Amino acid sequence: MIDIKVTIPMDDKTIVDITPKTDLYELIISLKNKGVSIISEDPDNCIISRKIYEKIFYFYDENICRGDTLNTYNWTFGKSNNYRLLNILEKENISNNSKVALIEKVNCFKHIYHSIGNFTVLERWHKNGEAFCINGSRGTGSLRDSWPLTLLCIQDYISSYSKLEKNPLKYSFENNKDTIQYFSRYRLSENGFELFCDDHYFSPNLYDNKIEYGYVCKSNNGNYEVNLDLFDGLCFEKPLPENIQEIEQYIERTTKKIVERGKIILSEYGKSANVT
Repeated sequence: MIDIKVTIPMDDKTIVDITPKTDLYELIISLKNKGVSIISEDPDNCIISRKIYEKIFYFYDENICRGDTLNTYNWTFGKSNNYRLLNILEKENISNNSKVALIEKVNCFKHIYHSIGNFTVLERWHKNGEAFCINGSRGTGSLRDSWPLTLLCIQDYISSYSKLEKNPLKYSFENNKDTIQYFSRYRLSENGFELFCDDHYFSPNLYDNKIEYGYVCKSNNGNYEVNLDLFDGLCFEKPLPENIQEIEQYIERTTKKIVERGKIILSEYGKSANVT
């Protein structure tokens, strides 16, 4: 049900209601204009997100963790002016009405992209600004902030580089002490990737019962495998949708995953915070 809602206390005077479709960016800007401390204007690291992380991630520590966006709007569509989307549309032989309709659909997706179901936590960015940590590095090269491709890199690292011929994040995994420490508990475990996924998604039932809503699925031997179904043809050589059909697939499939995951996050928050 979409109408899951939790109430989050901000301070002595301010409380906010959050649903799986709440645009956190719009909400935190509104709070900022009212003088409420939001810590950061990044939706994945604002005070609202942090309060949720504290309740649902047992390992969350602001000294070693930071919010991270799973699938990034800026890379996919070209920031607020949608330049990448417009470049794709220029190459397509469709009517102006169809172009306008797709642009509107993309702009609506921007609100879903800013909702809590599109965020998780990873190791904190290096304090000295070095670009070794996974948070920053996954936004470059062949990944373009694609969460399924990032998961493939994480699975490969946890599995001692046994899955990929070349891991785009290998340098980041091996050259930052915070990253090494963060992933150590998973690398030391026989089922480390499954443990990582359970930690960051809160409910294995999401995969057992609603595989189409997860970023991983179970293989025949019971292990988790990464689900590359955001759009047809997703791979390291094509991390982003490149035509109208792929864009429409991306919006539809990613929206389902984000909203369903948002329901789980808010449900877990409600249990931990004893709110409904």
